[in-house]
Amino acid sequence: PRGHWIAAAALAAGLRSLFGRLETVLLLDQQAEDRPYWRKVLQYCADGNLQAVLDEHLHHLAMAEGITQLSDDLLLELARTVASSIALRPSRYTAFDPKQADKPVPLTSRFALRYGGRRQNEESSRQPEIRRAFNSPFWPFVLATTSVGQEGIDFHWWSHAVFHWNTPTNPVDFEQREGRVYRYAGHAVRRNIAARHRAAILASNDPDPWSAAYGLATDETGRLGEFSPYWVYPGAAKILRIIAPYPLSVDSTRLDRLKHDLALYRLTFGQPRQEDMLGLLRRHGNVANDVVGLNLRPPRRGSGATDG
Repeated sequence: PRGHWIAAAALAAGLRSLFGRLETVLLLDQQAEDRPYWRKVLQYCADGNLQAVLDEHLHHLAMAEGITQLSDDLLLELARTVASSIALRPSRYTAFDPKQADKPVPLTSRFALRYGGRRQNEESSRQPEIRRAFNSPFWPFVLATTSVGQEGIDFHWWSHAVFHWNTPTNPVDFEQREGRVYRYAGHAVRRNIAARHRAAILASNDPDPWSAAYGLATDETGRLGEFSPYWVYPGAAKILRIIAPYPLSVDSTRLDRLKHDLALYRLTFGQPRQEDMLGLLRRHGNVANDVVGLNLRPPRRGSGATDG
């Protein structure tokens, strides 16, 4: 009990900083004006079901760290991780004013942050803080990144949408970008699990609702294989891809070619040298429509053969 109280106090300190910010106060003050601010905070937390948010976030933080048995110290560490994400300080940027080129416009941003840039400035040095905050249910809600955030970084805990500011030149880069949000126990997968099993999760006696959720979601493992439920799970939520090539730019032509190469790349994903396989298919006149219809699914467990 003492460990729980100490961890709760550490997490509450982060929440206190969140509700003490000017933008938060301005937002909540638009609610019932005749109520004291602390009551508005409690109502806001109840309306947004803060308990469910923290249940989900802490479960997946523990899962990511491989924590199966909690101690007082580990619990406090998790609480401090959440608190530090909530208390992320805003970033300061400057915008160019074409009417007064010598007077840049200062901007303070918390809702959307930049990840990486051409210069190794203060923003670049605190990339781990930004990454940790974006991988939380709290702000920032938008992350703008250069190729620095394209590989080897997870952004999937609370995001399942990728906006391609430009069209990648090759399918490998394209897959790497979308792979930042298409990952183990990602946001889209969790939404589908919760949508289907909500009632059963709430009725479960398991003190960890997400442990119960993943247990219930094994109902699709027989049909989808071992990728379910952590990588794929049927439902309305999907990885959202937004591509906006500039009009009259080379990106329009590049996008058509990329879609073709992407189909071939996925076909050859298991090959040790994908470039050789792609070249072989092209030399034989294969195009995307010829190969995407092939059934290359692995055999079902115990079947000994593929379906086709």
